[in-house]
Amino acid sequence: MTEEEQVVDLLSAMVKIPSVAAKEGQVADLIETFLAPELKAGLIKRERISYAPGRDNLVLTIGNPNAQRWLGVDGHMDVVDPGNVNKWQFPPFSAHVEDGKLYGRGATDMKSGLAAAVVAFKQAAHEKLDHGIQLMATVGEEVDNDGARQLSAAGYGDRLTGLLVAEPGNSNVDAAERGIIDYTLTAHGKAAHSSRPDLGANAIHGLFAFANAALTATAPLQAKEDPILGHATHNIDIIHGGNQINSIPESAYLRGNIRTTMIADNDAFIAALKQAAKTTVPKGVRLSLSIDSVLGAAAASPDNDLVQLV
Repeated sequence: MTEEEQVVDLLSAMVKIPSVAAKEGQVADLIETFLAPELKAGLIKRERISYAPGRDNLVLTIGNPNAQRWLGVDGHMDVVDPGNVNKWQFPPFSAHVEDGKLYGRGATDMKSGLAAAVVAFKQAAHEKLDHGIQLMATVGEEVDNDGARQLSAAGYGDRLTGLLVAEPGNSNVDAAERGIIDYTLTAHGKAAHSSRPDLGANAIHGLFAFANAALTATAPLQAKEDPILGHATHNIDIIHGGNQINSIPESAYLRGNIRTTMIADNDAFIAALKQAAKTTVPKGVRLSLSIDSVLGAAAASPDNDLVQLV
C-alpha cells in the first residue's frame, strides 16, 4: 500500500467516528491500531492522558529519549457538530469518496492533517534519529482547546524546540496564528405577560442593544489589517432567550467569538466589549459580561530554524 493510500484509508476510518467533542478515545484507539507493529516492537512510546471518560489525549514519541532538540507535531481528534445532517450532500460521517475527494465532517478540520502526520510518524519510527519527535493527538480543540491546555499544564510542551500543527488552510506553511476570545453576554430582565410589557423588562431587547454596541465598537479593530494575519473578526454565534411566545423573557444570553491579530489584540477587543456592556438598555435590564476563553495571537520569527526548514 502506498503512502497516499495509507493516509486515505486512515482518514476514512477517522471520519467515520463521530467525534463531536466526544468519542476522541475511539480515534486514539484507531491510531494505536495503525501503529501496532511499531508499538509492539518498541519503536514508539505511547501515553494516554485521560481528559474525561472516553476522551483520551494520545502522546507518542520516537527518536533519542535524551535528545536536546524535540519536534512536536500536533493534531486534534474532535470535530465540529455537523448541524442538520439532512442538508449534507453526503452523510457527514460516511467518508464518501467521489471524483478523488473524500467528503465528511472532519475530513479537512482536521483529520486529514492528523492522518498524514500519523503516517509520516510511522515511517519516521523506523529511522535512526538523533533528535526526538513527539506526536500529540488531542481532545476538545473545537470547544476550548481542552486537551491542548491539559497537556500544556502537564508539561508536555516544555521540551519542544518547535511545533508543527497540521491544521487546515491554504497550501502554504503558516508561521503565525490569530488569537481567540470567546465571551458570553447575559441579559437579566423581569418576566411579565406579553400583553403588559410595561410590567416587565425584556432581556432579549437588552441583547439587541449590546449586540449593536459591540459590533459597532469592534468594527474599527476589524478594519485594521495585520501584515501577517490579515483582519481580526468578530461574530455573534449563539443567541438564546425566552420561554414562550406570550411571556416577556426575564433572561437571555448570547455568545461571541473573536479572532485577534497583533495590531488588533485581545486587550483592545476586551476593552471594546466591556464598553459595549455599559450601553443603554431598556429600563430594568442588567447586562453581565463573561470572558470565557482567551488566547493571544502568536507568530514565530521568520529567521526561526523550523520556519526556514519548512
